Amino acid sequence: MAKVVILGAGISGHTAAAYLRKKLNKKHEVCVVTPNAYYQWIPSNIWVGVGRMTIDQVRFKLAPLYNRWGIDYHQAKAVSIHPEGDPLLSKPFVKIEYTNNEQKGMIANIEYDYLVNATGPKLNFDATEGLGPEKNTVSVCSYDHASHAWKALQESVKKMESGQKQRIVIGTGHPMATCQGAAFEYILNVAFEIRKRKLSHLAEITWLTNEFELSDFSMGGANIKRGGILHLQKFSPSLF
Repeated sequence: MAKVVILGAGISGHTAAAYLRKKLNKKHEVCVVTPNAYYQWIPSNIWVGVGRMTIDQVRFKLAPLYNRWGIDYHQAKAVSIHPEGDPLLSKPFVKIEYTNNEQKGMIANIEYDYLVNATGPKLNFDATEGLGPEKNTVSVCSYDHASHAWKALQESVKKMESGQKQRIVIGTGHPMATCQGAAFEYILNVAFEIRKRKLSHLAEITWLTNEFELSDFSMGGANIKRGGILHLQKFSPSLF
């Protein structure tokens, strides 16, 4: 019998767990370690950020689903990986720290035969001074961030409805930030919501990006099919 441990339950980790449980014989164990109680469909955060979707429409609890699927689930964060074991454990293991209320702070070792590291990126707001939802900006990087962004947008809309001009800056931070797509989609959503309310004349919307060209998205852009093949760098300006 083999034990597969998956670190992370985002788009990659959750998908890996689902396919492994489906493909592997029941004698093999699939284990997921993630600090989160919920799975969230991150691409929909931009809709939460403009009030088109609620938090509960973009997330669901992991424990009931994994219990039904027969997946061993630990709400914990991986602290360290020990591929060669240690003096006490001969097998490879991951040291974890529980984040759920019942076991919060408790440390455990999870042995494995195969390890899938799907922890994803770490949000690095500190790389840009003053950036972050706990400082001077809002974010759509998680569902709770996006909910906060929607509240802030509503406040700006109220000010515009009272005749006050608002400047809204949307984009990315430090030079290593690469998730341009989410910011790009969000600025279009915000512009649409303001235009729908006939408040565009009171809104100055600014796109802030570390790209050297619009819609480069840190990958040289992309081609789309729309009345033929068109590169995003030519298509994007037509959206504004």
